[in-house]
Amino acid sequence: MEPARILNGIRFTLKAVKGSNVSLSPDFMQVRVEAVKTRLNVQVCSLYRAVPFQETLEIVATSGLNRRALGATLSFKQGLTGKVARTRSPVVARDIRSHAEYHYVPGSDEERFASYLGIPLEDGDTLYGVLVVQTEARKTFFLKDIKELHNAGRDLLEALKLAVRKAG
Repeated sequence: MEPARILNGIRFTLKAVKGSNVSLSPDFMQVRVEAVKTRLNVQVCSLYRAVPFQETLEIVATSGLNRRALGATLSFKQGLTGKVARTRSPVVARDIRSHAEYHYVPGSDEERFASYLGIPLEDGDTLYGVLVVQTEARKTFFLKDIKELHNAGRDLLEALKLAVRKAG
């Protein structure tokens, strides 16, 4: 099935869930990050859920990293992903390991990835998460890539917002 059809099906499912008392399963997030990874032609797509009052991020879905990394937490002060959360701005790195803020997540098997693009998933003043893509080959991410990741991540932002509302 082509990625556009998968994304449309996910959007329909999300709209249906928003009006119900059903909670989103981790499988929903997993399917969505896999679709983003395919759409953007990258080797990794990972979703981090923000816990702003603790200033932490938790890996809740990933396609490309070792699944043992699910549940791992970072502080907003750790790594490139923490920098995205802290600054609420996209972070781009052509060579991850040479970046001053690189932080290895044990068990993730991310050492084979070279390039990084992370964006905040936020609405107004509230940070809901961070969406990250990575590539094995060094890649320069441009503004068009940032915009494409924002577009691809819209449903994940809505899903995170819904999860917060249902939990609260």
